[in-house]
Amino acid sequence: MKQLFCVLVVLFLVSCRNTTEKTKNDVSKETPSEKKNTEAKVDTIVKVGKPFDVNGIKCNWKQIDSASVKTTIELLEYKTNRVLLSYSDESIFENDFNAADYFNEHFKDLNFDGLKDFLITSKGSTAMTDLINIYIFNPKTKTFGFSENLSDNTIEEINNEKRMLVTSSFNIDDEIIQKHYFDSNGKITYSEMITKSDFTGNDNVEKYKNRYEKIVNGEIVKTKVYITTE
Repeated sequence: MKQLFCVLVVLFLVSCRNTTEKTKNDVSKETPSEKKNTEAKVDTIVKVGKPFDVNGIKCNWKQIDSASVKTTIELLEYKTNRVLLSYSDESIFENDFNAADYFNEHFKDLNFDGLKDFLITSKGSTAMTDLINIYIFNPKTKTFGFSENLSDNTIEEINNEKRMLVTSSFNIDDEIIQKHYFDSNGKITYSEMITKSDFTGNDNVEKYKNRYEKIVNGEIVKTKVYITTE
C-alpha cells in the first residue's frame, strides 16, 4: 500500500512538471509578428465620422491614430468604403472632422470648376516649412489627387471672378508669389511667378528686385526683372 502511494505521488509530480514546461514552450513559441500585432492593437485608435455629402457623393471620414506611426485620415465612399482621399501626418493627431466648421474650412473650390477640392496644412519645424496640401477633385475617377503644383506655404487669394489662385512661400532670402489662372473646366491656362529679393542700398530706401516668370504648360515663356520700392 505504501509503495502504491509513493508511485502515485511520483506520477503527480511528473505531470505537474510537464504542464509547466508546456506552458513555457507555448509562450516562447509566440512569433514576433504575433507580439507586434498585439502591441499594435493597444496603441492604435480608429475614429469614424458621420456621413456627409461632397460633390454629390455620400462619404465619411476615418482616422487612424497611432503612437508609433503617423496619423492617417481617409475619406471613404459611405456605401462601398472606397478610398477617395488618404493623407498621413504627425501633426494632425488632434484633427476633429466632426467639428461644425470642418467642411467649410477644408473643402473649397480651388480650381474654379464648380466642385469642392480639399486642403489641409502640415506643420513644419518653422513657419517657413509649413505646407498647405491641396487635393484636387477628379470628376472622372471621383477621387481627390494631390497637386504638388498648387500646394504652397500660404494661400493669399481665391479670386472667383478672375478664376485665379494666389499662393506664396518664403525662404531666408526671397519671397515667392505664384498666381495660377484656370479655365472653366478647372485646368491651368498659365501661371505667373514673382520672386522678390531685398535690394536695399546705402541710401536706406527699401528696394526689391522682382523676377517675373510666365509659365505655360510647365515651360517659361516670358521673363522680366524690375525694381520696386516700398
